[in-house]
Amino acid sequence: MAEYLIRQAVPDDISTLSDLDQIARGSPDRRAFIQDAVKNNRAWVVEICDRIIGYGVISHRFFGRSFIDLIYISEPLRSSGYGPKLLAFLEGQSQSNDLFTSTNESNSHMQHVLEKLGYERSGVIHNLDPGDPEIVYIKRSMRA
Repeated sequence: MAEYLIRQAVPDDISTLSDLDQIARGSPDRRAFIQDAVKNNRAWVVEICDRIIGYGVISHRFFGRSFIDLIYISEPLRSSGYGPKLLAFLEGQSQSNDLFTSTNESNSHMQHVLEKLGYERSGVIHNLDPGDPEIVYIKRSMRA
């Protein structure tokens, strides 16, 4: 794994994040989500040699708890260890004892990463993505 830096996203990063994220390229809703997350200081970027290769978003209003909304790593660098590093960093940003996140049932790679990092399955939400339920995870006791 190359030397990397995780820093808070700034407004100048919005277009880079929207171009990096394959879903955002075709989704005005995803681009608006990115813009809102950056403007509200909830987005963090992963850089290698001053080049953004991924980002994550955390919120703090999920039933009074923190929730990792999204982890996105550039396709060629997935499975290179940057996703777990970003997740661990975002855990440090949690403002609650318990931290939640979710992933689609079809995303077995992310499920494996979450379970390896100590997250437990907490529930399932149907009907967000047709035919691909969302699995909710919890990591307990984030703060002492």
